[in-house]
Order: sequence, then structure tokens, then C-alpha cells
Amino acid sequence: KMANDESDDEEFDLFGLGPGVTSLSTEDEEEEVVGVEAGQTSLSTLEVSVLWHHRVDRSMSGLPHANVLDMVDLLAEGEYLKAIESSPYIRPLLSSPPFLPSPKTPTDCFKVLLTGVACFNLYLQSNYSGPDPGDLLPRIMALRGAGAVEMDDAERSALETDTMNALSVGGELVTPVSKNLILFRLARDCFTPLKNNPHLPTADIHLLRLHRRHFELLLIDSQPPPPFVPELWEEAAAVVARLLEGLCPEAEEMPTVSETVKAFIAGKGVPALDAQKSATALEVGLTCSLFEQHNLGKPFFNLAAAYSGLSWEVTGAEGKKTKYQTEDIAQMVVVAESAIEDPYEKDGGADEEGENEAALPKTEKLDEHSHLNERTKFKDPELNERARLTRLDQCILLSFCLDVQNTNPASGLTTSQMSPYLERVLLHHSSWTIYSATLLTRAKLECESGSRRERAILQIQALADQHSTRLTITQSTYKSAVEDAAPPQDRLIDYHATHYPPRWAVLADLAGRYAKMGIVATAADMFEEVHMWDEVVECLKHAGKTNVAIDIVKKRLAERETPRMYAALGDLTDDKAWYDKAWELSGGRYARARAALGRMAFDAGDLPKAREYMYEACEIKPLAPSAWFLLGTVCMRLEDWDLALKSFTQVVQQRPDDCDAWANVGSIHIRNKQPESALPALNESLKQRRENWRVWINKLYVCMDLGKVDEAVQSLHTLVTFKTSRNTMKDIPDVDPKVVRSLVYTALVQLKEAREGEMAEGESEETRAALVTSKERTLVRVGELLGRISSVLKTAPWVWELYVFYYESLGKPRELVIETCMKHHRSLMAKWGDGGDEEIVRAACMATCKVAGMYLESEDVQDKSRARMLVNGFMKKVEW
Repeated sequence: KMANDESDDEEFDLFGLGPGVTSLSTEDEEEEVVGVEAGQTSLSTLEVSVLWHHRVDRSMSGLPHANVLDMVDLLAEGEYLKAIESSPYIRPLLSSPPFLPSPKTPTDCFKVLLTGVACFNLYLQSNYSGPDPGDLLPRIMALRGAGAVEMDDAERSALETDTMNALSVGGELVTPVSKNLILFRLARDCFTPLKNNPHLPTADIHLLRLHRRHFELLLIDSQPPPPFVPELWEEAAAVVARLLEGLCPEAEEMPTVSETVKAFIAGKGVPALDAQKSATALEVGLTCSLFEQHNLGKPFFNLAAAYSGLSWEVTGAEGKKTKYQTEDIAQMVVVAESAIEDPYEKDGGADEEGENEAALPKTEKLDEHSHLNERTKFKDPELNERARLTRLDQCILLSFCLDVQNTNPASGLTTSQMSPYLERVLLHHSSWTIYSATLLTRAKLECESGSRRERAILQIQALADQHSTRLTITQSTYKSAVEDAAPPQDRLIDYHATHYPPRWAVLADLAGRYAKMGIVATAADMFEEVHMWDEVVECLKHAGKTNVAIDIVKKRLAERETPRMYAALGDLTDDKAWYDKAWELSGGRYARARAALGRMAFDAGDLPKAREYMYEACEIKPLAPSAWFLLGTVCMRLEDWDLALKSFTQVVQQRPDDCDAWANVGSIHIRNKQPESALPALNESLKQRRENWRVWINKLYVCMDLGKVDEAVQSLHTLVTFKTSRNTMKDIPDVDPKVVRSLVYTALVQLKEAREGEMAEGESEETRAALVTSKERTLVRVGELLGRISSVLKTAPWVWELYVFYYESLGKPRELVIETCMKHHRSLMAKWGDGGDEEIVRAACMATCKVAGMYLESEDVQDKSRARMLVNGFMKKVEW
């Protein structure tokens, strides 16, 4: 009936999702879904209300049973626990093993969805938005039925462990600091069977939201190439593929999703402005960005902007950033304007005259003595008072800001590019989540600025504190902590349209920043709260509280013995026995224990043992670039070149910006007499750090071996710069005369071969002429290099001797050659006067004869007189 009813299909395609096959299990696979209700239109409208956190309009006709409407209203009011308690499906979901009865009607499917949304929102309130609802596990487990008994500590621990194991993916564990984790598992058990359900076109959107938070829940120790956690990304990618069909209807099929979206926007374009499709595209893009699929994220952000009709551009305008600035200068600015109604503001948005500041996060202001303005003051008044953007469009601008951050290196230029987006969003704010996300991003950028770092740290602290109702330094009164705090439903309205991290991630980031500032005691407390024990131990060591750190580790070991804690104890005591204990307890699978033993052996000078330990650690955990680097270093000292090359190759594959690893790869290829393989590695190293003079020397010799004269000239120019700079290192060697001689000779030979060599088969006259021109230019660059070296080494005889050879080979005028010969002669005589040896005397004699001979070839009487004077002077020097 549903498949043949066009009106129903129209409603199901509200988000561009056509009818599909339900994945819910039934007692009989051939049994058809029965009981399709006449009020399907109203049911689809209810789905939209749940998706955007709206209340139910009970004046609509054909609404389902009142208890369904009550659940929707409870969700809109933030009463998530009451909604869970009223669900008929919560009891079987909590049974052992969990069981989900097969819904027979669209309303039943909708009830399952509502149960999942209630559990998911309460989990988000517990770990993301706040206010913290506290420990809900006892109340949740009490819903198992009248016969349910209160859990003891052993049963609770077993349930928590079972839940964490069930949510682990791809070998990645779940973070132990997440609260009320059972709620996430219940939400997953509700959403997963509803994927591709014909009755629920929005189920895939909820499932996509679940995958985003599942990824953030995982404790990822290392960062392999994207996608992180391939198993979870495959599930998310399948949802993205299903949503794509509705977001880009009748789009031209392209090889990749990214190309399909780009072609859809560039081709027919969006059929009509649609806020709900825009929000869906935005959430898809944020999911792709979270999984490091930036090439997918940006097209979906553009699609979201197209569906919302957002017009925006990054441009420049005159303005002032500081209070004492007298002249307006060009500043970056984002000009944006909304086009459609915001789906989030159905129940009324912010007041036109201002926002409810009490319900928004606390904003830390700049110090009154700061020279900076709170925001840029533009010369054009219209840029200081711009039109309000909808919440959806604010989220889209934040997504473009996120893309700038993800696709550019961390530098001051990237900060300058991101700041205009944040400033535009902060002009008007009526959303708790958008305001929090914008303030957090701005604070992270300002932490790199000395004049704004204090404000930034306090801002991050305030954002972390707002999750709880405790009195803290940033919320010091009951009124600010409780009465003026935003309710949970307001905090979650547009949570999925922003990139806001969980509370433990905010605390970990804040603790890391405190540690960098030297506030290690406070950092240790925060790291302890999020169970980052390695960092706790490190901070306490820096604070001089090694005994306190040992007590904490031993306390953790008394509660539960883990390899990680034994390794931390080894770090504190420098006792290898604890690393052996960690290795034994892990069953030979804890790589860090072996790596620590390898480093101890390396420091002790036991290189063979260090190689053995580090190799075992790298075999167990290949995605550990630091361990591979140490293994490569050890192997180079042991002259195990094959394993050293393998080790550093692993490093550069996992950390492409590691200049030292690239340099070592090049050095090993040089040692193996493979200059053609060494040059690309050396270039990569110099790309990351150009001031490494040792790499420049290696590149110079490699280029000489390969006959690449131009690159060798560049290397020598750089080395001369390093040698002559004010902050030069004392151990940079002088220019090697043999290298420069070889360079000049090679350039001359290559020019001669280009001019006189036989043409290859198929080579044209134009190609040969271009080759000759290129070699002539190369020889000119060699001459410029000689000139620079001679300006630095003015008294070095070999420089002027080489200059003479260079001029004679090019057939330069006789006067220029004689002048250069005289410089060579004077440099030799000066060196002879400083106590030169027999070789200097012989060289001076030959130089004198050469210059005198050139003078005698001339018919000019003055030249003959110069020759006689030159020889007489040399003879007197010899006699003396």
C-alpha cells in the first residue's frame, strides 16, 4: 500500500529519501508489514519535530495516540528521562540479552525512534552539553521491571565493562570517563535496526549523528592515515551514500561522492531552497570532516550553503584592530546574508533587539588595559551593524571556518583566515551551542597570542565549567551556575550542526595548555579527572611531586592491575622490572613497555639490546613513529642499513613532516650509493626545515653525483648564506675547493657536449638549441656563484685560480683574464708572506710566469715593462 501511494511517497521524501526495505527483524521474514495508519502525513511531521526539537502542534488532524505525542513533547521540553520511562520498549532493551520486539506499524517504529532519541539526548547532556544529570545507571536499570533488584558493585562493574566492550570498534577502546554510557548503547540498539526504514525517512540522520559521537567516544592512542577506525567509517559512509540520493536528486553519476556533489551544484543546482536538506548536508559534511575526509566535507558544506541560500564572501575592508590605531588599514571580513527561515527557530528565535545573555555561556572580555579592540571597527558603518544570520547559516559559516583549519597548516596566516568567520558569527548569538562552539574555537586560536592568552584560557575554563552546576572560578554564584544556566533542550537544539567536542576533550585540551604554561599542578588535577594517567605522572614529576605520582599509580594498581600503570611506575622509578611486569601482564602485547626498555638500553649504550626491544615494540604497534625513529637511529649506529631504511620509511609515511626522518632516509641512500633515491628524500627534509645545513651539504654532493649543476649551485649559495649570516653556527664547514672545481668543470663539459655532441634519434634542431641555451644559463649561474665566493673568500688563492680557468674556458677578454691572474698572484704572495710552505712558493712561481708570459705576448712596451717588474719582484721575494 505504501509503495503504491504517491502521496505517502511524497511525505517520505521529505529529506530526499525514497522508501526502502526495513532492517527490523520479524518472526517470519516473509510476513508483510501491516497496519499502516491513515495519519502517515502527521507522523512524518512529527519526525521533523523530533529532528529539530520542536513541540507538537496538536491541532493537526490524524495525529497518533496521545502517549506518542506526550513523548515528543517531553523531548522538546528536555525531560529525556521521563520520555525513556514512558517508552514501552525500554524494558526489553534492558533485558539480558537485549531484545527489541518487532514493530508492526509505522507508529511502533516511531516509538522505537523516540526511545533512541531520548536515550541519545540524555547521553549528550551527560557528556557534551550539560547540565550534568548525575549518575543515572541505577534509575535506568530499575526500569527492567518490578522484579528488578538493586545492583551491587560487582554487577555494576560487570555491566560497565560489558558496555564498553560492546562499543569498542576496530581494536579501539571506549574512553573510561564517559558518563551514563548505557544510554549510548540503548540509543545504538534503537537506531541500528531502523536504518533504511520505509516508515522513518529521518532514521538515517539520527544514525549518522550516532556514528559521529561513537567516533568521539573511542580512545584513539595513535593517528593512522584517514579514515581513523575504518570499520566505523564504513558504516558512516554507507549512511552518507543513502542520504546523498535525496540531497542530490537526479545528479550525474561521477566516480566519487565529492565529484557527484560538485557536479550537482555546478550543473542543475539545487531544485529549491530547503532548510532541512541544508541542515542534513551540513551534518554529513561535519561527519566527513570528523573522519578526516576533508575532500568530502567541503562539497557538502557548499551544498548546505546552496540549499539554505546563504550568500557570503571573504573580502577586505578598511578598519582598526587596536584602540590606538590612527589610520584605517585593510582587514579581512566575511560578508554574509541569510535567505530562508531557520528550521531551528520555529518556536520563536531570539529577540530582535538582543539576546538572552543569561542563558548563554559566559564570555570572557579582554583586559581593560589591552591595546586590542574586542572586534574590528570598520570604517564602513554597515559592516559594524550587519543583518542577523539564521542559526543554520551561522553553523554553515562555522563549518567553512573548520574547513580552513583542517586544510591549512597551523600558523598565524591560518588564524587570520579563520578569525573573520568567527567574528561574523559572534555579531549575533541566540544559540547556546553555536555561541559555545564559536567561543571555544576563538579561544584556541587566541592561545597562540601573547596579548590574548589569558582571556583564552579563562574562556576555555568557563566553557568546561558550564557543563556542571558546581561553583567554580568562572561560575562563582548559585545564580550563574543554576538559575541562569540554559536548560538541556536549548543546549541541544543545534548541537549536531556544530563541531563541539565532548567535555573530556575540552578538559584534556585545557589541561595541556595549563601544562605548557607551567601550571602543572592544576593540569595534573584535570588530567586525573579525564584518566590521562601518563600526563598526570608527567605533570607531577615536573611539579617535584614524584612521591605523589607514585602513590597515585600504586592506588590505581591496587584497584586494578593494568600494563599502563606498571609502565607509568617504571617511568617514575626508572626500574626496568616494572616494564617487564607490564609486558608480562599484557601477554606480550603492550608495545610501550618494550619501547621504554629499548630507550633505557639505548641510553645505557647497549645498542643490540635496544634494537631487539624496539623492533618488538614496532611489530606489535606499527603506528608509532617515535618508536620507529629510535629503532632507525639504533640501526644506523649498528650499520644495519636495511632495517634503518625500513624504520625511517615508516616514520615518513606516518609523519610526512618529520624533516629529520627524511634526512636520515637520504643519508642511508647516500651510504648505499643510490643518489637518485637520496635526492627526493633530502628535498622533502629541506621543505620542512630549510636551515639544516647538514642536509644542504648532503644535497650538494648528491647533485654533483647526478650532474644536476643548477641544484648544486643553489645548495652552495645557501651554504654561503649560512656561513656569512650573523647568527651562523660555528661548525658549518668552509666551502670545499674540490666541489667548486668539479662544479665548474661539469658545467663546462655539459655545455661542450650540448654544442658538439651528436643529436639523438628524433631530436630536433629546436630542442638542441634549447638545451644549449639552458647549459649556457647554467654556466652563467656558476659564474655568479664564483663571484659570490670570491667576495667572501677574498684571499683564497684557489678561488682566483678557478676564476682564471673559468674565464679562459669561456674565451673572455685578455684584459679580464690578466686582471684575474693578478688577483690570483697577489693572494699567493700574501699567503707566502704569512709563512707559506714549499707548495705555495711553487704555485706563486707558476702564477708569476703565467702573468709575465701573457704580458710578453703583447706588443705594448708598457706590458713588457710590467712583466719585467713582476718577475724582479718575485725574485727579490725569493732571495729574501
